[in-house]
Amino acid sequence: SVINKNFNHYFNIIFRGGKGELKQVKKVLDEPSADINTARSDEEKRKKEVDYQKKILQGIEIFASPPGKKIQSIAILSGGEKSLVSIALICAIIAANPPPFVLFDEVDAALDEANSHRITDVISDLANKTQFIAITHNRATMEKADILYGVTMKNDGVSQIFSLKIDGDEKTKKS
Repeated sequence: SVINKNFNHYFNIIFRGGKGELKQVKKVLDEPSADINTARSDEEKRKKEVDYQKKILQGIEIFASPPGKKIQSIAILSGGEKSLVSIALICAIIAANPPPFVLFDEVDAALDEANSHRITDVISDLANKTQFIAITHNRATMEKADILYGVTMKNDGVSQIFSLKIDGDEKTKKS
């Protein structure tokens, strides 16, 4: 599928190699009723088959193999690796069906600066189709922003909101 291809693509960028894969999972919740084959009419048989199909749980299993590791379930990965896999999946979905905007709430909190830069590069690439709003304390993420909004507290304990529009020249000077 398109999302699976996108997932592997973004996984490779974020992890600088490796392989990410999505597999569809079907799990039967109940055994088929013995009376499907004994239905009196084709219509009754179709209805019983549809009822049975509703009892099949479908989902997605995520396999992740960072460079130098064997393909494994994400349950075995570290917390930071799980965050990176999640971001790769979200970006794959956004690339396949871009929403008008995306809100990220501290998705980069557990990431080091190098991983944060790779994430912001991917987000910058997707930003031509989708507006991103990121709540963050991460400097690497803030450096890629077009506009910053912040909240700071003065000495008297009163919060103050500020905004800063960053033009292209300022971004290139910082990089």
